[in-house]
This record gives sequence, C-alpha cells and structure tokens, in this order.
Amino acid sequence: MLTAGIVVNSDDIDVPMTYLLEQGFRVERIFPADSPRSATLSGHGCRVHLETCATGADTVIRLVSDDIDVPRVDRLTDGTAIEWVPAHEPLVLPPLVSEFVLTGPSDGWHVGRAGMHYRDLVPDRQGGSVIASHIRIPNAGPVPDYVHFHDVVFQLIYCHKGWVEVVYEDQGEPFVLEAGDCVIQPPKIRHRVLRSSDDMHVVELGYPAEHVTYADPATRLPTDVHRPDREWSGQRFVHFVATAATWTSNASGWQSADTGIRQGTSGVADVKVHRLAEATARLDPVDDREFRFLFVLNGHGSGSIGSRPVDLVESTAIVVPIGESAELSGTLTLLDVSIATS
Repeated sequence: MLTAGIVVNSDDIDVPMTYLLEQGFRVERIFPADSPRSATLSGHGCRVHLETCATGADTVIRLVSDDIDVPRVDRLTDGTAIEWVPAHEPLVLPPLVSEFVLTGPSDGWHVGRAGMHYRDLVPDRQGGSVIASHIRIPNAGPVPDYVHFHDVVFQLIYCHKGWVEVVYEDQGEPFVLEAGDCVIQPPKIRHRVLRSSDDMHVVELGYPAEHVTYADPATRLPTDVHRPDREWSGQRFVHFVATAATWTSNASGWQSADTGIRQGTSGVADVKVHRLAEATARLDPVDDREFRFLFVLNGHGSGSIGSRPVDLVESTAIVVPIGESAELSGTLTLLDVSIATS
C-alpha cells in the first residue's frame, strides 16, 4: 500500500483542522487525543497531514508505504521535502519513572479530541509511561465522535458522573455506562461514544502515555457478530457494572469491589474500587515496575503517602511511587488502578 499527502505546518493545528472538517474532511488519525499535535485528514480526493510547528517549514509531501521500515527524507533543490514514513508506527514503551504526584480537583481544563474537555491528572507522565485524564462532556446529547481505535497496551474508562452511551466491536448493541461503571478498551478494539448526559465525567488511563488514535470509517458499529470472549493482544473486553458489584471486607481496613480487569487483561493491569470500612485503612506497596494511581470518587479524608501528608477531596488524583504505602482515613471511596509497565 502507498498513500500520499501534503504536510501543513501550523503553530495551532486546531485552526486548519476546524476549517477542513467544516469542508467535509474526516479525521483518519490524531495524536495524542488529549492535546493533539498532529492529525491526518482526508477529503475531496486529498490527504492532509497537520503538524504542530512553531517556525513553519518548506513544502513537504508525505508518502506512507508498507514497503519501508525506517523513515527517510529526500530534499529537492527547490526546498520541497519528500518524506517517506512506514505505514505502521511502532508502539514505544518508555521505562516507568515512578514519582509522587498529587493533582487537585481545581486544576484547569482544555479542549481535546471530538470537543471533549480534558484535565491532565498525571502531568509528568511518569517518564512517558502513563497518561491519566479526567474527561468531561458538559452538555447532554449526541457526541461528535466517530468509529476509532487506539494503539495502546492498556486503556481504562471509568464513569465518574452522569452516564455515557458507547458501542464496541463484537460486544453487542450500544449500552450505557452509569456512574461507577467502567470498561477496558483492549488494544485496537473499535469503538465509538454516542450520547451522554449533562456534565458527564469519566476517568481515562492509558499505557503508554502517547499513543496514536486511528479512525476506522469502514467498520460499522454495532458489528453483526457478538463475541464476548474475543481477545485483542491477549485481553478481553471487560464491562464492570457497579450495581452488580460484590464488596469484600479485608484486613487492611477497606471494603473492596474487584472489577475483573486483572483477569481480563491477563495481569497487565488491576482495577479495584475501595471504600473505608474502618477509621484508618492501608494500601500496601505495589510490585516493582508497577504504576499505581488513586482517584477520589467521593468523600474526603487525610493521611499519608509514604512520609508525605495528604488531604483529599473528591476528584483528587494521586500517583503512589513504587515501594510506598498509603495510610488514609475519612469517608473516602477510591478508584485504585495499577499497571504493569515494561
């Protein structure tokens, strides 16, 4: 396969992208989803690659080919650059840089993919390993999304407030995620967001932090076949329903609900919901190379992460460094996510 396109450099790709979408172009690829720096659109027999570039550049013609593995650039005497790139970009897994992060609930929002509002919960990305976003859709109704997929190792969507209607490849008819429900999106599963309530909030985590989102207009959802046991890269689709959860008391002072995600991902990640059952509860350290993320779903409290004192309210996010435990008290309900990084 060989595809070609013109590269347009801009200090703000939202400007040309908005214009092209208004002219009937469609998104093929966008990266990264929370704050796009590059995008590929097609329409009217033309493909346009939008790239963020503060200084501008000469004309670039980009040729995408299945026949090359290493990018190269051929420069012509008039300044035109012929850029050859592989059709399939390798997924890069940076090593985890485990550091403490505390993100308060008042940190700012910005607009990302499909007009959704994003709040960055792990700004340092832990060395590029993990992205965690608080995503909000302010107004009820249809969501301007399209069938797409993500080239990731792990991705979680947890509905924090309101509800959102979604549809997934080979998983039957569209369904509604209510507050407290979650799904994992196995690598490259096709999906689409359809509708949401007013002020809908989800928490999304992805590994690695920077990964490409691809549009797939050829796939129609829902698909004709229902395959609940299908695997994508060794992972099954998991849909956890909060109203059907089983809560178990444990010796650490919590009542916990297991989402089934550790089993569904074959150990790539684990996701639990905890609520305090005693005056003080403890979370023991995770294994070496595991990223651990806590998000306050409701309530408030205080305690310590390692030797650091913390005060917690709803929508606070914490990264717990490797080797450190947490001692917490109050009226907290927590989302607890751990991801085994490479």
